Parts: sequence; C-alpha cells; structure tokens
Amino acid sequence: MLTRIDHIGIACFDLDRTVEFYRATYGFEVFHTEVNEEQGVREAMLKINETSDGGASYLQLLEPTREDSAVGKWLAKNGEGVHHIAFGTADVDGAADDIRGKGVRVLYDEPRTGSMGSRITFLHPKDCHGVLTELVTSAAPHQRSTDRRDSRPGRVGRSGPGPGRGRAASSLLI
Repeated sequence: MLTRIDHIGIACFDLDRTVEFYRATYGFEVFHTEVNEEQGVREAMLKINETSDGGASYLQLLEPTREDSAVGKWLAKNGEGVHHIAFGTADVDGAADDIRGKGVRVLYDEPRTGSMGSRITFLHPKDCHGVLTELVTSAAPHQRSTDRRDSRPGRVGRSGPGPGRGRAASSLLI
C-alpha cells in the first residue's frame, strides 16, 4: 500500500545553485545531503513537511556525478526539471510485487539502497503514463545515514569535481 508522496526528484546541472534557489525563493532548507556512487548522483533532500504516517515529504535535488548516470543522460536529453515522483510504502518489496502483478515493469529485481538508507525501486515510465515512478521504504530513524554535508560555506555535499558537473551528459538511460 502506498502511503504518501515521499519526494519529487528534480534533476539539475548545479546542485549548489539549485539549493540556493529553493532556499531563497521558498524558504526550504537542506535536511540531508549525500553522494550515491551507485546511481552516480550528488543529492540534497529539502524537507517540505511531516506526513500522517510518520514519514515526510521532500524535494530531492539531483546533480549527476558521471555523464553515464541515468540522471546525467536524462539531463542531456531533457534539461533541468522534474525527473521522477516517489511514493512511500511500508513494504517496498510487497508494493513492487503487487504492482508488477498488474503488468507494470519494475526496473530492479531487488530493491536497492536509496537516500538516507531507504530501500527503493523504480517503475518503468512507459507503463506509468510517461512518469518515472519510484517506490520508497524509509529507513528506521536509528538506521538513517548521517548528513554528509560539506562544511564549507555555500557547498552542499560536494565530493570534489567530477565528470558531468555543470554540463550535459549523453542520452536517457531509462
């Protein structure tokens, strides 16, 4: 069962500049940052509100760390903007199996590790009316990874210069 909109993923070329826009324009503050090497992204989670199921809703800002990452390829084809929507669930495995049984392609055979220690999988956008959809089971509060924010002023979780930062990459993977 899906319980909330967990987050909206927004792909960007410059994470620091995009974070500053959301901070200055809407007053949203960074809740968590990390680099996900497997997915090839540097990300910032901006908390919007708490939800009735004990979770929260976020904006997830994503900057590719590699040109060959799914986000890097998507940015090259589409430019900055909404990349995906994520729904929260208490059981990502069960939700994925249920949705797979309804004819929707699930992109990972087994859920992977996502932001803040969550478990995630994605649904194929062609089966979801053009929307890349993520299913998320949040980590228990004591299991969440720590904020890996860069302590230098104006920097958000940067792990050093890398390919794909601030420039377009190749075509869409998903």
